[in-house]
Amino acid sequence: MTRHGPPRKITIVRHAEKPPLLGSPAGVKEDGSRHRHSLIVRGWQRAGALVPFFCAPWDPAIESPTTLYAPPSHGGEGDHGRPFETIAPLAERLNMQIDQRFVLGQESELVADVLGRAGVVLIAWEHDRIPRIVNAILQNDAAAPQKWPDDRFDLAWICDLQPGGGYRFSQRPQLLLSGDRPEIVPSG
Repeated sequence: MTRHGPPRKITIVRHAEKPPLLGSPAGVKEDGSRHRHSLIVRGWQRAGALVPFFCAPWDPAIESPTTLYAPPSHGGEGDHGRPFETIAPLAERLNMQIDQRFVLGQESELVADVLGRAGVVLIAWEHDRIPRIVNAILQNDAAAPQKWPDDRFDLAWICDLQPGGGYRFSQRPQLLLSGDRPEIVPSG
């Protein structure tokens, strides 16, 4: 992984679609076997669709990542592996490893490491903790939404390095699957 940051762009995505607490559809592993903590089929479809989204972006705000982060694929409480599953197809396509050194709850340590990277960083994470990551990157809690909606799996939050230092926040809808919504999350 390339050091000597800060990165010129940091993009954060939520893990792809997961099973509901009760009922169907069930989560499945990459091999198709049922697993309650894995993505559902639609989530695997999103994971596949993220490959061209990042490798051949049609939106000029999106760039192909040079560094990938996700919590461990088999972590502790809350680390169910869904963020890892979400970007695993992209990592395979880019022939890159996913940095899995940071678990949920280590967002401050994650951001410190990310800011030491150069290039373009992609982080896949759990949605309730994404605002903490963005706040730490932006060094404030006013520029970005403070809640990632529970029903949204179809967004990319972006932090672009500014010429004078610091980052500017923006959002992009992924618009990859039927039913993806074009609106962004309002701040405040």
